[in-house]
Amino acid sequence: MRDLLKQINKIKKGYFSFADLRKIAQMNDTSLSVTIYRLVAAGELEKLVKGYYCVDRSKVDYLKMALEIYKPSYLSFEWALGQSGILSQKSYALTLATTKRARQAELGDMMASYHHLRNDLFFGYILQDGYPIAESEKAFLDLAYLSLNGYAKFDPEEMNLRLLNKDVVRKYLKKFNNERLEKVVNEIL
Repeated sequence: MRDLLKQINKIKKGYFSFADLRKIAQMNDTSLSVTIYRLVAAGELEKLVKGYYCVDRSKVDYLKMALEIYKPSYLSFEWALGQSGILSQKSYALTLATTKRARQAELGDMMASYHHLRNDLFFGYILQDGYPIAESEKAFLDLAYLSLNGYAKFDPEEMNLRLLNKDVVRKYLKKFNNERLEKVVNEIL
């Protein structure tokens, strides 16, 4: 158990998966599971979410982890709009777009909400500080699109729409190919 803990402390990132531990442990999966269980019970490790652990929560990069545990995904919706200053309040919960099924994950002290988008709508994000984050215009449309069927709250009065590039919004809007969305967005812009 102590040998595994020494190896864990050499891992450069603030969190690690069962698969990461499998690479460094000299044991089979059953023995590794028992050892991890004992380390968690002893307070040497913390379980963040199924299959992910850390030694110190303050060193966990929750953005990176949220993107890693459910691929493909990118940060969008309320979180991206709050970061860009378009939404008047920042979201402390992570909101992500994915082509997989929608789901929620509690990552230690943080909640991550993954919202499903069709494969053809999985675009409009850039790498910012190493994280795939929706461009403001795409995050705006992603949120508006989700709201059409009641999956999100979309209130343009809480947004600074002057920060959006209207030409980019219209360009991306065409790709959604959704008359209801076009009507909502055109009324706002």
